[in-house]
Amino acid sequence: MKGDTNAFAGVGENVTIYSRAQIIGRDRITIGSHVIVDDFVFIGKHEELIIGNHVHIASHASITGGGICVCCDFSGISCGARVLTGTDRFQGGGLTGPTIPDRYRYPERGRTVIGAHAVLGANSVVLPNIEIGEGVTVGAGSVVTSNLDPWGIYVGAPARRIGTRRKEEILEFEQKLVDEENLSSRRFRNADSLLSRTD
Repeated sequence: MKGDTNAFAGVGENVTIYSRAQIIGRDRITIGSHVIVDDFVFIGKHEELIIGNHVHIASHASITGGGICVCCDFSGISCGARVLTGTDRFQGGGLTGPTIPDRYRYPERGRTVIGAHAVLGANSVVLPNIEIGEGVTVGAGSVVTSNLDPWGIYVGAPARRIGTRRKEEILEFEQKLVDEENLSSRRFRNADSLLSRTD
């Protein structure tokens, strides 16, 4: 392990967290093996956050909102991408912003899942309560406002499907790597089975 990996709920092997990454609420974060969190990443306090095996979170990316987030095995969050697990409800019902006491706020928090082999392109945004299916790629600058079906290629604001990824090759390479590294003992593939608390 490289960097400060103290106080996490669980940490695997070969984890690198660079010194300028800001991570709050470590006691509610579980990290798999072969994970890199770059400098200038911001991860806010969450109800629960799971980062699977072979996950890279690139510089200036963030995971915020206070809800639940699962980044499944082999997923990636590119530079500047934003994953939201909660937000204030701007239509009314309360005041907005983190400086306001909770009793006067009306936030919406939920569960955001980034499926295995899914990749969020640079500066993309994922809104709360979204499930990004296995193998999905989200193009740079896209805004994800609804669930994305597995193995699709999505772009735009809102993100729309423009193609399909080659699933068989990717899963074949995954199995070879899993066998080589003996990862079968701790996999992060199914969000429902991983979470200690579910909606």
